[in-house]
Amino acid sequence: MAALLKKRVLSEYCQTVVEEAPRPAKRLQFVRRARAIDQNYFSVSALQATDDKQLLSALINLYQSLPISTESQGEVIEALLVLLQNDSHPPIIAIRSLAVLATIITTHAQAQLVFDEVMNLGRRATCKRVMAQLVNSACALSQCPPVDTKYQDQVIQFALSQLQDTNHHLIKIRCLEALGVLCPSDSGRVQTSIVKTLTEHTTNQDCRARRAAIEALLQVHEKGVKLSEEMYHILCKALKDDYQCVREAALNLIKVVADSDPERLVPIGDCDEHHVCLVDHAFSEICNMVNDNSIRVRIQATSLLGSMKGISEFFLQQTLDKKLMSNMRRKRSAHERAKAMVASGEWSSGKTWGEDTPKEKVEAESVSVINTGACGAFVHGLEDEYLEVRNSALESICALALNNVQFASQSLDFLVDMFNDEIEEVRLKAIQVMQQVAPHITLRADQLGEILHALKDASIDIRESLHKFLATTLLPTMDCVKLCVTALLENLKRYPQDKRSIHKCLVSLGTNHPILVHALVPQLLAIHPYLDGVEPSVQDGGDYICKLILVLNAAKYCPMILPLLEQHTKWHYSYLRNTMPQFVPVLKLAGEGKPATEPVKTNTLRFLRASLERVALSEQKSMQLRLAIYETAYCDMMKLGDIDPSLSAGAQFAALYTQCMLLFNKIMSTRNWLTPSTLSQQQSGALKSHVDQLLRNTFRLRHAFTNLSSNEEASIRNLRLRTLALQLVYVVHGSTGSALGLCDNFLEHTEAMYRFLTEEKLKADSFLEAVFEELSHLEEPRPGAVARILQPLLLSSPVPALSPISNPEQIRMCSAEICEPQGDSETIHKITAGLVVGIPFDAEIWHIPDPSTLRIKVAYPDQSTHLIIPQKGHLRSVEPPGVYRLLTTVLLSAQMSWSEAMQVGISLVLDLSDQEVLSARRHSTAKADDSATIQIVQPVKVFLWPKPVRKGI
Repeated sequence: MAALLKKRVLSEYCQTVVEEAPRPAKRLQFVRRARAIDQNYFSVSALQATDDKQLLSALINLYQSLPISTESQGEVIEALLVLLQNDSHPPIIAIRSLAVLATIITTHAQAQLVFDEVMNLGRRATCKRVMAQLVNSACALSQCPPVDTKYQDQVIQFALSQLQDTNHHLIKIRCLEALGVLCPSDSGRVQTSIVKTLTEHTTNQDCRARRAAIEALLQVHEKGVKLSEEMYHILCKALKDDYQCVREAALNLIKVVADSDPERLVPIGDCDEHHVCLVDHAFSEICNMVNDNSIRVRIQATSLLGSMKGISEFFLQQTLDKKLMSNMRRKRSAHERAKAMVASGEWSSGKTWGEDTPKEKVEAESVSVINTGACGAFVHGLEDEYLEVRNSALESICALALNNVQFASQSLDFLVDMFNDEIEEVRLKAIQVMQQVAPHITLRADQLGEILHALKDASIDIRESLHKFLATTLLPTMDCVKLCVTALLENLKRYPQDKRSIHKCLVSLGTNHPILVHALVPQLLAIHPYLDGVEPSVQDGGDYICKLILVLNAAKYCPMILPLLEQHTKWHYSYLRNTMPQFVPVLKLAGEGKPATEPVKTNTLRFLRASLERVALSEQKSMQLRLAIYETAYCDMMKLGDIDPSLSAGAQFAALYTQCMLLFNKIMSTRNWLTPSTLSQQQSGALKSHVDQLLRNTFRLRHAFTNLSSNEEASIRNLRLRTLALQLVYVVHGSTGSALGLCDNFLEHTEAMYRFLTEEKLKADSFLEAVFEELSHLEEPRPGAVARILQPLLLSSPVPALSPISNPEQIRMCSAEICEPQGDSETIHKITAGLVVGIPFDAEIWHIPDPSTLRIKVAYPDQSTHLIIPQKGHLRSVEPPGVYRLLTTVLLSAQMSWSEAMQVGISLVLDLSDQEVLSARRHSTAKADDSATIQIVQPVKVFLWPKPVRKGI
């Protein structure tokens, strides 16, 4: 038995390989265990089947497996040509073959071999569907680069002849589409024939042919071919077509034609004496389609209105004005008559003859059909029964208002009315439109009252969007500011979860209206000129804090506010400045020479680079001195983030890298670290802790930092590869279990590192070059063999220092802030054991690499953890770019009752379990959840008290 064991050991570790000649240099290629690959395999022999069903199935499989390899393209094309030459097959075989040929062939050389055969099929084909597919495939073949005009001319002539000889709608549609695609941009006989043919088919008896002709004319116009003036009048008549597909196509072409020549004069109706610009005429025609019977046409018409430019002021005003005409007199609406009656202050007495006679008259000559088209277009759009039309009308109003200040002020009343819409999506769209046009408008008191009424809406999206709008708008009077502040305070009482959004709104409100807020300071803070009032408490009064935020932000731009503040208000300012600095600005109060919190100019960038240089120069020093330098540099760089927030991510990136160097050297300096069985229990535990912490740190460096340069990315990958190599060597020498998963994980990272260096054209260091060279000569990379290669390389190649960071300010680190629930809350959530309780959760996340990896981590007192995947709709992108907000409800539960309330931790993590091989974490002493997750915020503690289930009645 001893001899057999000795023979087995010698066979594994003492193999001798004799080479007859030196091996030639070869590229890096690793051999790993074969994995099952599921792929569709297509055989060319399947196209030679005699059964029609098998042929059809083979053609479908061929189409689904596209694209195919270049080597098999020739055989496939020959087999498809044989199918086209055989007329005994059903038409569906020829249709599928033509479709596959048009997809496979991408070059002119291949098209030469097929084009003549396809055209010959057109001369003998009798099936209409085959003929339609033939025109489509021939059009695609004639466009293969480099383009040959000879083939295109053949397709054009074939399509023109088919349009004259057939009445089948499918052939007509394909021919018209081919003419629109192949129409040359140079003027000539072919172009004239194509435009004439397309124009004739705009009045075809088949609606599908009319639509195809108009769409083909749109393609021809986009190539620079100018359409005739008669064509525009044909399109105007097409707007009254019975079929919506024709009206949709005509709308698109009318808009494009109007944009190409907006100043061209067009006669009004049948009268040649009155003319109007083409863009105004087209705008009026499109406005008239807002009253169409089809919802799709109405949506398209309202969308096109916002994309038109250069519209006359008169036509824009008409879209917001519904004029009622009766007996050639302008008839006022009931609302207008009531408004005029209230404004006059008295009723008609009837004593004066003709007292209530309408004063405004309209002459018959001044009424034209063109003016009635745009009348009330947006009014009808905003009153449409479908929310898609209303949303489209709001977007168009926004686009036009951004380019016309007068139109923005006129549309303000209609936008305010949309705040009362019954659909939440429409109300939200109206608020967003108001926010975009806010720089061009000034609200009135009555309009502000209607807007502030929306703060009572149950939707948090509506309320927060309204807060953003109020933060960007300008209020005209002091009463408006007071009304706005009162409404925001009522909103805070009704919905306390809006506190953060209301604070942001008040910051902008005070910044935008410092003079108006100055007049309201005595009322807001209850300041009496002779009497001392009760000092408010900043701990209990939410209203008082909101008023302070408003006043203090206004005081930054209006120093006259500061002398009005009482002494306790100045003390409260210091408290708020320390507790919520993002909402309170830096102020120079009376009696102070300089604000204590005024930012001081620092040299943090120079200090960061000096620390990195000091770490790089320590490689020649002793191990003990090197560890001390690493420890000091790590502590210094961690403090840089608190000193200079702009360098926080870059400093933490450098600090984490330095800590990895510190841990790596500690492991290497540990005596007998390759034989963990000889170490004491304390030394063995410390060694395992260092290895696990090194794995976590490199994992965080690899996935939590973004916007890195190529050199910085290469340094992180190199450090991660060294860590995985160290883990593999440590497990092989100190564990009896299998290390195949670790070996596979290391080889995958090595391949990825090699590809990255090749793509970025970077040079590998001595360690990587040795690893690539040794592994390329390894026949079968078993864990033991790979570990024997890596062990001397790790001992002889120290971890390189981080190169000087080029732009530390540009590095981004994934982080988050939990706004709700509050960490200092003492609220106890009591539930029955086995049931759930919902905890409102609100957080902001910055610079997350992949939003799909975000998870909510719940840690219970019994050391169990749960990862919750938030719903997609609950994670939304907010401004500025790269910032997300997670607004959801976390469900907590406990199966057993506790004797008292216990704390449950809620935090946010990135779940990257798919980024690493799961078996590679098998030997890690860390928890399974922690080894594949990155915590981006400290957990918030909430009290949970599950009570036992009551038995009985």
